[in-house]
Amino acid sequence: MMNTYRFLLALLAAASATVLAQPAASTPASALTDSGYRVLEQYPHNPVLFTQGLELYKNRLFESTGLYGHSKVISRRFPPQADPDLKGVALPDTAFAEGLTLYRDRVYLLTWRAQKGLILDAEHFGLLGSFSYEGEGWGLCFQRKLGEAGLFVMSNGSDQLQLLSPDTMKKVGHIRVTDNDAPVERLNELECVGNYIVANIWHSNDIVFIDTNSGQVKSRVDLSALKPEVSSDQAVLNGIAFDEQDASWLVTGKLWPVMYRLHIPLPTAQ
Repeated sequence: MMNTYRFLLALLAAASATVLAQPAASTPASALTDSGYRVLEQYPHNPVLFTQGLELYKNRLFESTGLYGHSKVISRRFPPQADPDLKGVALPDTAFAEGLTLYRDRVYLLTWRAQKGLILDAEHFGLLGSFSYEGEGWGLCFQRKLGEAGLFVMSNGSDQLQLLSPDTMKKVGHIRVTDNDAPVERLNELECVGNYIVANIWHSNDIVFIDTNSGQVKSRVDLSALKPEVSSDQAVLNGIAFDEQDASWLVTGKLWPVMYRLHIPLPTAQ
């Protein structure tokens, strides 16, 4: 199947090279909002990208974008530079890319309803393997606090997060996510940081911080004020990445023209 893939430099040049080459906007840091975050910076984001997954890894920003016939994985230097060193791969027209995460220099990518995940080389995007999973695949992250050496955490749009072994990519358990004992459904893009699983909620402006051990939501951050004026009803908040260098967060959305760097304090221990 990988023989039908192609690198993206020529494919994306006309649509995105100008946007990606722009420097960061000179936005002063704001005060901490009532919703619990502070805007540190903002960057241009290509508004044709239907963002599904977002992750920083070794000073590069990896992003998966969806839709049949338009799905791809791209990486670029981050923060943006004059030369973004754009790399990536387009998926076959029959594939719908979903969330991704990186682990040991490999990209692990979900493909929505196909129940098939792809394992790609993070440098050259060659196909290294594949894996099967149950149900739909939405978001993915690697949580080092689970199991003996860490487990993948996968969302499927429900209140259940599946746990996958990094050795076999087989399901070894699940976490039921609740907020005040009520199930939290439509869990989408994921990021694992510390003792938390951080999730976008589909068609919501909220991100939630989920305790890895209990599945309980420990905090909820409303990012409604950041949503740009985009006409499409598909232009929802989706995409969150943690920057270990300064403990900040990158957030964007599907078809959004902007990406934000935020300060979001982790929930306090209770």
